[in-house]
Amino acid sequence: MIKVIFFMNCRHFSINHNACIGLAALLVCVAVPLASCKRSPGKIRSLLPAIIAQRDAVYLEGNLPIIITVPHGGTASPDAIPDRDPACLGGISTGNDVATIDLAYDIVEAIKNISHGKSPHVIINNLSRSKIDQNRGWGEDCNPVKGRGGEAWTDFHDRFTGSIAINAVLNKFGKGLYIDLHGKPDNYGADVMVGYNLTSTALSYPDGTLNDPANGYAKKSSIRFLSMHVGDEIDFAELLRGNVSGHESFGSILQKGLDELNEDYTVVPRDNLKSPFPYLSGEYNIQAFCGVMNNTYGYTDSRFISGFQLEVCREIRDSDSLRKDFAQKVAEAVRTYLARHYHIEI
Repeated sequence: MIKVIFFMNCRHFSINHNACIGLAALLVCVAVPLASCKRSPGKIRSLLPAIIAQRDAVYLEGNLPIIITVPHGGTASPDAIPDRDPACLGGISTGNDVATIDLAYDIVEAIKNISHGKSPHVIINNLSRSKIDQNRGWGEDCNPVKGRGGEAWTDFHDRFTGSIAINAVLNKFGKGLYIDLHGKPDNYGADVMVGYNLTSTALSYPDGTLNDPANGYAKKSSIRFLSMHVGDEIDFAELLRGNVSGHESFGSILQKGLDELNEDYTVVPRDNLKSPFPYLSGEYNIQAFCGVMNNTYGYTDSRFISGFQLEVCREIRDSDSLRKDFAQKVAEAVRTYLARHYHIEI
């Protein structure tokens, strides 16, 4: 059972009242067990993207200690929200991350298949990045702060992720894994990037430098509280790029899975990169939700959310078969990562 929670306001749509009521009825059908709907599960599944495309921000309720956000997958461009000025602050990104919503669905399905039907919490932005950047702060980079755009930012960040998903995970499990899902630029670096809010220069430093508390790298990272939680079991550098059995980073676990696909896809950071490399380290979402920025949620070494920004190349995202294969390897990596470092079995 997946619940779809949304802010339904018919004045936000350029459709008539009866059509809006029909959309609400269809969403209710999706929100209850599929056996009670007069549509096949496959039909409901195929309709979900179309339904979600009507909403600015949507939350799919989960029951696992996993939160996935998709900030740049939307394409909706309503006139009610002014365009962000591309020249803002000397230039901003307005391109969408193609097929990341599809990838999120595939990851959810793969996780359900290996966890006896359980689901992660998922928050999806359906607005184009030309209207809002849901990986930036309130008003940052010319983000809207009023009207429908401001409401969309609040729904995505404060309401669905911060108030609902994070609290649900902490109250049930005490700790959780956060993944901010993105599509990386073409022809830039490795095929998959795991961003920890650290530069590639920092990630190329020796283990001793990264592990030294005086240098503050763990405290700056999006796995800050996970590194505190595991303590002496595994050091911080190993959490970032370790490749020794039982001490692997998420990237190393995922790399082993991708190697099984025989497609030569590469993941960074990894243990054999000892010089700076092309890399996207992550932005607002991992900073805000993983306790890097002000520790808004009062995390401790036993009650926390830690995670990363996951950047995926377009070749994987654009192919239905490759995307599903990749999603399966992500699901398996998440299961292994949670078991080894969170001591949670799914």
